[in-house]
Amino acid sequence: MKHISIILYENVMCTAVSNTIALLTSANETALRNHLPALFQIEFIGADQKVVKTNLPIQLQCSKTITDEFKTDVVIIPPNNISSSEQADALLAENLQLLTWIKEKYNQKAEIISLCTGAYFLAECGLLNGMPATSHWGALEDLQKKYPLIDFKPDHVVTHSKAIITGGGGFSSLNALLYFIEKNSTKEIAVELSKYYALDYGRTSQNIFSIFSGQRLHDDHEIHQAQNYIEKGFKTDISVEQIASRVNMSKRNFIRRFKNATTLNPIEYIQRVKVEAAKKALETGESNIADITYSIGYNDLKTFRTLFKRITGLTPIDYKNKYKGNLID
Repeated sequence: MKHISIILYENVMCTAVSNTIALLTSANETALRNHLPALFQIEFIGADQKVVKTNLPIQLQCSKTITDEFKTDVVIIPPNNISSSEQADALLAENLQLLTWIKEKYNQKAEIISLCTGAYFLAECGLLNGMPATSHWGALEDLQKKYPLIDFKPDHVVTHSKAIITGGGGFSSLNALLYFIEKNSTKEIAVELSKYYALDYGRTSQNIFSIFSGQRLHDDHEIHQAQNYIEKGFKTDISVEQIASRVNMSKRNFIRRFKNATTLNPIEYIQRVKVEAAKKALETGESNIADITYSIGYNDLKTFRTLFKRITGLTPIDYKNKYKGNLID
């Protein structure tokens, strides 16, 4: 049996904590029903106190804090309720003792699992340097900027390297727990849990959930102007030369500066803007794929379908069916 420590700190996301404890407890119950021993002993551990305020008007009670002596084989870092880079900095500054403790436990051979934006803690510890990692798609731009030594995988739902597992955004991070449960039990138990909790067993990408809003966390004024130009004129056939001329740069210098500022080259950025517009059209009920294709500046349906699937992981038809809105018959 593995001893699991779920770390609770102020402003931790309450729903994520409850989902984590529910899935791990269900794994124990499923194992017992299948005449296997319980898999996990689960404890709430406070970062600095036993009663922890969450992001909701709910307090959670911990049995211990990280200053106590206790056995742990697995440390789980749930996500936090932050919405900006500044809030992330403040959260990390408030939890310096926790950062030290996480590093100590990792050096003592404990497995570490971060869920969604819990990845900020592992990144700040330096434990992810040179390794693949994932997090909430909305936080990845900030994470990539803050921690350039980490090989972030924006499309991944789960990464596993050495003794560290990271999970993707929101409820997709439960797939990381499902992966962990299967690794420590059987595929049959993981499949049974995925059916009970309606999780997509084996799903590997979170691209379909991402919303492209443009990489704006930089201070290059001319590149901001170029982004504005692309986002206003994406329905036409914009060339890189045309955009570079608009901001008075040579093509070569423009491409270099654009990629340094946004992490994408201009062509990739234009494609992402076009696909985001197509996604919104499909989500709001537009049914004619050809009309959508032409409206965002593409004349070749095959090219558009290939691009759309590469960026979102779904074909336009599959995406439309997934978000068509007929949730209640």
